[in-house]
Amino acid sequence: MLQLSGKGLRLLIFVFSLSIILGGLAILGLGIHLVLNAVQGEYTLPLVFSEGLQLAVAVKASSVGSYVMYSLLLEVCLIIGLLALALLRTMLVGLHKEKALPKNLPASVRRMGMLLLVLAYARQLLFLLAFGQDWGALSGLVSYQFQLLPSQALYALLLLVLSEVFAYGLGLQHEYEQTV
Repeated sequence: MLQLSGKGLRLLIFVFSLSIILGGLAILGLGIHLVLNAVQGEYTLPLVFSEGLQLAVAVKASSVGSYVMYSLLLEVCLIIGLLALALLRTMLVGLHKEKALPKNLPASVRRMGMLLLVLAYARQLLFLLAFGQDWGALSGLVSYQFQLLPSQALYALLLLVLSEVFAYGLGLQHEYEQTV
């Protein structure tokens, strides 16, 4: 079984805390960038690829409404990802404090699974909005097809199943403690 020392868990919690702070600042900076672009009349969309955000590829929004909708959905997707990271940090803090499976672990894993499920389909919608815009010279090079069950949704469903396994295990542990 994989075990981390108290030092290792503290270091991991520190890394997650730092990631959450830096991620929050990056989301804030992106929000400011999107607002400033709108004020200047430049409706270029930052694209989300598997490598990360691409600000260099100039994709013009077809209208102000689509720019606002895309920008808001992009910010929501990034915030949901940050919330999932915060939940993971909370689980690590619980493991560090209790040195065993915390009682709230199944609920936290379930919440994370639900967040990732919402994120998977919000990202699909984000791609759908992005590929409906004016790609200019890149229009023939890229395409997108909506997936009914994206791989991220499968991971989220796996987390939901895992939360039920944790709940069952905690129930067995509680039952064992009652009989001893």
